[in-house]
Amino acid sequence: MISLKNFKALNQAELEEVLKWRNDKSVARFMKTQNISLKEHLDFVKRLKNDASKAYFVVLKDDESVGVIHLFDITPSSCEFGLYAKPGVKGVGADLMREIMRYAFENLKVQKLKACVLKTNEKALNLYLKSGFKIVNEDEKMFYVCKTRGGGG
Repeated sequence: MISLKNFKALNQAELEEVLKWRNDKSVARFMKTQNISLKEHLDFVKRLKNDASKAYFVVLKDDESVGVIHLFDITPSSCEFGLYAKPGVKGVGADLMREIMRYAFENLKVQKLKACVLKTNEKALNLYLKSGFKIVNEDEKMFYVCKTRGGGG
């Protein structure tokens, strides 16, 4: 069974664990920001408490944490997303993607779900395309993908 735990509900030890995953080389190499300090991380989570434009969750599968999903730039019509598996955990990408789509379309009721993905991150791009996203734009470094509620890009 899959469940979500909001970053705002995490205790200190859980927050430190999530930071460890986020700063792991296997995760950080696909992020815009490479290394985050504990203070930066805790300040960020503190700001989340008053920011309705962002939602960050640890994803649990059978009560074991397997990754993180986040939605940001949340508006009534759309939002962007990101995800990463806990380092060392394999085969959970589809679960993380399913939870993002469920939360965005069922809870937030947005019409469009968007993301940007580094062109070097073929694994993520393939996951998004398999999940019904369409490439809607690209630049030198990124593909921009979108999925409309009930359909593709």
